[in-house]
Amino acid sequence: MKKLLSILMLALGAAPVATAQSGEIFADGVLQPSLQAAFDAVNPGGIIRIEPGIYKEGGTLKEGKDGVLISGAPGVIFDGAAVGGKGTFILQSDNVTIDNIECRNVEVRDRNGACVRLESGDLTLRNVKFVNNENGLLTWDRAKKILIEDSVFEGNGKAGRAHGVYISGAEQVIVRRSRIVGSKDQGHGLKMRARYILVENSVIASLEGVDSYLIDIPNGGTAVVRNSLLVEGANTANWYILSFGVEGSRFDRNSLRLEKNIIVTDREGGSEFINIADGMPAPSISGNVIVGRINYDWPGGNYFFNSRGELDWPDAPELPEVDLGGTGR
Repeated sequence: MKKLLSILMLALGAAPVATAQSGEIFADGVLQPSLQAAFDAVNPGGIIRIEPGIYKEGGTLKEGKDGVLISGAPGVIFDGAAVGGKGTFILQSDNVTIDNIECRNVEVRDRNGACVRLESGDLTLRNVKFVNNENGLLTWDRAKKILIEDSVFEGNGKAGRAHGVYISGAEQVIVRRSRIVGSKDQGHGLKMRARYILVENSVIASLEGVDSYLIDIPNGGTAVVRNSLLVEGANTANWYILSFGVEGSRFDRNSLRLEKNIIVTDREGGSEFINIADGMPAPSISGNVIVGRINYDWPGGNYFFNSRGELDWPDAPELPEVDLGGTGR
């Protein structure tokens, strides 16, 4: 009705009628008054459909709502939405998927708010964009499998304790075709405690942010980083690019493999590569392109360039255009 009224007013030469910013939310095809109402109404295995609009309230998907798909669209934006002093989407059910939403400006009193806070189970994030929050994603220790694909985490972090992605405990974490960039306030791009970790075909870069580690794997495990672009920026507060096992091992097997990545430092004075705990096995590092002065006892099979200029790349903080097999939107 509002759309029809606006069309008629335009036809008469009048100014268009302002429409409400918030859109519509459906649970299993039934219109709901709020995200929380949709979470309460949806059936296990059901679909929450969110229409384009700007939303200011989050919700808690409680236990027993397993297998739910939260499906957005371009123009679905949650702005500053937080519930329970935690964040926007509080997930207590298993096997939840969130697709095609943007979430921004999440802050809470304890400075550890998150766009998505996973309190148990499996989670898939696809085509999400999390911008200027304390945490983009935060999980409890009861998380199991985390899959992040084709997504963007930009400008997240708070006081060195909140990060772009903060997995406080999981069995498996996979990040692919995504961008984790511009972390701020000494936040890490990725901080992950998991038995198995895979990062591939992704960009993790400081840009102009005052970040810390690009990737922090504080408790070891089996970790692989491949076919990705890692760029430590000029303003980073940490001269190490990655860490492995520095908070003690949780797992019976520990290994770190880095292969076919492009690893760049724009930091004045150069960078150290890996802060690795004593007793951890030596990483396997092969087929990587290293740009700038990055200190490490490199094994064979890597390729070294003194500066971006040797590769005709743009100056920092602009990212070079490189083929990683596809990155997030």
